[in-house]
Amino acid sequence: MSTELANKLMSAESAEAFLGEQGGRVGREVFAALKSEVDRLVECDLKSAADLAERIDELARLTDDPVSKAFAEASRARALHHSGRYKEAVSLYERAVSALQAARLRPEAAFIQMQQVYALTQMGRYDDALRTARAARRVLSKGDPVELAQLETNVGTIYYRLDRYGKSLQHYDRAREILSTAGSDTMRALIDLNRSNIFTEMDQAEESLVLLESAAAIWDRAKHTLMAAQARSKIAYLQFLRGNYNTALESYYRVREQLAELGSPRLVAWCDLEIAEALLSLNAFDDAIDSASVARESFGEFGMPYELAQALVVRALAAMGLGRFEEARNDMIDARRRFARSKNKTFAAIIDSYLSELAIRRGDVVEAMRRASSSLRVFTRQKLHIRSAYSRSLMARAAYDSGDRSRASRMARVALRTIEGRFAPAIAYRCHHLIGVIERDRKRNNEALNRFRLAVEAIEHLRGGIVADEFKATFLRDKIEVYEDAISTCLDEGSEPLLEEAFRLVESSKSRALADLMARYLREKPSTARLKGEASPEDEIRAQFIKLIEDLNWYNSHAGLEDEKGDQRRAVVADRYRNKVIRCERQIAQLFRRMESDDSAFAELQRMHGASSSDLRGVLRPGETVIEYFTTGDEISAFIASQAQIKVVRRIASKREVEKMLAALRFQIEKFNYGHRFADFHFEQLWSAANQHLIRLCETIFAPLESLIDGDTLIVIPHGALHYVPFHALLDRRGYLIDRFEISYSPSATVLKLCRARDEQIRRGAGERGSRGADAETRGRGDTETDHRPPTTDHRPPTTDIVALGVAHRDTPSVEAEIRSLGKIFPRAVTLTGDEATRANLMAVAPGARFLHLASHGYFRRDNPMFSFLKLADSPLNFYSLLDLELNAEMVTLSACHTGVNMVFPGDELHGLMRGFLYAGTPSLVASLWAANDTSTADFMREMYSRIKAGATKRAAVRAAGLAVKDEYGHPYYWAPFVLMGNPD
Repeated sequence: MSTELANKLMSAESAEAFLGEQGGRVGREVFAALKSEVDRLVECDLKSAADLAERIDELARLTDDPVSKAFAEASRARALHHSGRYKEAVSLYERAVSALQAARLRPEAAFIQMQQVYALTQMGRYDDALRTARAARRVLSKGDPVELAQLETNVGTIYYRLDRYGKSLQHYDRAREILSTAGSDTMRALIDLNRSNIFTEMDQAEESLVLLESAAAIWDRAKHTLMAAQARSKIAYLQFLRGNYNTALESYYRVREQLAELGSPRLVAWCDLEIAEALLSLNAFDDAIDSASVARESFGEFGMPYELAQALVVRALAAMGLGRFEEARNDMIDARRRFARSKNKTFAAIIDSYLSELAIRRGDVVEAMRRASSSLRVFTRQKLHIRSAYSRSLMARAAYDSGDRSRASRMARVALRTIEGRFAPAIAYRCHHLIGVIERDRKRNNEALNRFRLAVEAIEHLRGGIVADEFKATFLRDKIEVYEDAISTCLDEGSEPLLEEAFRLVESSKSRALADLMARYLREKPSTARLKGEASPEDEIRAQFIKLIEDLNWYNSHAGLEDEKGDQRRAVVADRYRNKVIRCERQIAQLFRRMESDDSAFAELQRMHGASSSDLRGVLRPGETVIEYFTTGDEISAFIASQAQIKVVRRIASKREVEKMLAALRFQIEKFNYGHRFADFHFEQLWSAANQHLIRLCETIFAPLESLIDGDTLIVIPHGALHYVPFHALLDRRGYLIDRFEISYSPSATVLKLCRARDEQIRRGAGERGSRGADAETRGRGDTETDHRPPTTDHRPPTTDIVALGVAHRDTPSVEAEIRSLGKIFPRAVTLTGDEATRANLMAVAPGARFLHLASHGYFRRDNPMFSFLKLADSPLNFYSLLDLELNAEMVTLSACHTGVNMVFPGDELHGLMRGFLYAGTPSLVASLWAANDTSTADFMREMYSRIKAGATKRAAVRAAGLAVKDEYGHPYYWAPFVLMGNPD
């Protein structure tokens, strides 16, 4: 009846029209029935509930009956309450209760008080909530058992907030007992949802998951969409606690969208908070701060102090991860004060444990021990085993830092026993690592290595739950030391099996995420079909992604146009556009993570394993030598591998000293930015100074290895800052290394192996296409004709020797001549210059190119390296705008400034424009380490492609081009910026 009445009221033109249909009079029983429908709708569709409550209020104004008005106010209160507007809701509840009590409708008043209890609880008014509950219980205990069960459930939530878990469970169990002979499945599901919170806090995740899955299924059947979504958000949290980060985030984003559509900003804010927690565990600290801050603002508006304090804690932990210790401490102290004020000792203790970790990072071991000990007492009393283990691990670390190794080892071992049989890899790896460090200090290397292995195993287990490329890099931010200690200990022992284990560990900590991305090309490419418009469940997200890319380009272009106008008013407008750019970039990065998470093919890539030394030797050609550098602490070491053997040279140099040398070299190179007149006038001085730095670098990082190099072809796998070293330009008494070696580069042995496999795949495909398409491709256009016209996009473009795109700039006038010269070298070329050098034209012709050459200004974004870009005629080309680029090219050349410069993330992940082209499937990439000279670059490219056309390998062609330009220009600034990355054949 209530649903039918509500439908009639909402379908009427107005409240007055509905009243007319009812004969001009509506009794209070109609208002009671309509209020029941609002109660139902708040669990399904908050927008509909709010609309109905508003219409009920309009109807009540047409009557003089205070009871009818009370039901109308209670209806509005319910809608406001579930929208998070608790203060307004409580005021309306109180007025409705007073009116109903005055009319001696005590059961109806008690029922509304029961609903008011939950709103008071959300506001942190626990004493008021308990008083209201007692008053309601006196009436409800004599009436409907379902209503009494609802009251007991709400009271249970009060005690949960007060961290009195036993008392809370008593009330939930009492509610279930009351409903054993009455009530509905949906009500039991609500009780179980609340009970699951207790089990989650008490480390009983399996029990919690069973309850939540059952509740979600019940609400789905009853079409209580909002409640089902709430249950799924809690399931996502359990997935996060189990280390299934990808599954958790994917679920959160879906549930968040659903809750927003259903009009529940309160539950959306909860999702924001829990998403922030997941991001925090992935060390994505900036994103965690953003998400937690949005949640904190929402909870502040809703007047929800408990949730606001939780958001403060997450934001503080993210600030701590970024090294902003004072900010972190202030937020933690603020949050602790809030929890202490509400008598929540458990959450106050949780913050004490975080303050202990903060104190360790600040070097205050006394404070750390005090805070950890205090939190441990609370966690032990509450039987919170994982929390207890965390506190003990902090006490162990504080003890070690104070010099008490015995106590540190004892506390770490107790912590491990505490989590035995429980899922807590984050605590396990810390404890195993600390025990390993202590055992190493005691010269017990075997015991130390076993502990380091266990620590690595725990980290790898956690890493397996991560799909998003960015998170794989950030996740290792605070864990690289574990791999480094394991590597050092293996090498200290010195046996062949341990040398192999050390190599595998180096590969496990190096460019793993990039290898995962590239490995997809050896399977089926997962994203192309969807990005090209084929139907899929993720179409909407991908369309939104493409729209954001377009918006970003629009805002960037307008910011530039406003800047060029120069006056102060235009500068303000430009700033406004730049703020929109920042917001767009953040949204693009977030959506890309979702696209990765939604794509099942990405999950398959978690099986990708790092290359072994035998894998590496197996892909080497005769005469090739690989130098793979790695770092442990401040020490740079290297593996030297050939087809026949692999050796290691340890402690080659100090990482800090090499970074200083490299900074000095960069300073000399950057002096050419002062202009050609300065460079010409000071040429000899600049050349001499650069050579001195190249000599020092050569003596430090190459000379100790040279005796182990057999052959004249080198593949250098750098590490850390060494990615910025032009090894081919290092100088000794016999000259530059380029004079006697062909040198190429790779991010890791695993990536080298993938690049060679990808190149073979491309060449096989080209062989299959060649006989079928050659005649058609050349018919009607002479063999030496260059196609300057932009291609049509309604068919797959013909196979071409080279696609060469150039965008000239006032500082790079030689670009168009460079592009024309490449068109003359290759008989079948597509050239795109001027207005034709657009992204759409590039995307259309690139799939058919054997070589792809892009000559334009390159910009490296140190603040946001994944948005480093090449400037096209109509838009910037960055990592994200390369996602739908189909590449079958054997090599991509980025003939521009800084295209090979990357931000080196933890785990030696290179984030920049170069990553995008490797991601797009190219096996070989030529890119620049610094701003290259326009004229010498054109000469370099012409020479390189001429050699390739004559049959030289890429590596030999790059060397020949470098030597030719060196003979002409002399200074390494002109001939050494370009490096060949990936497959050198």
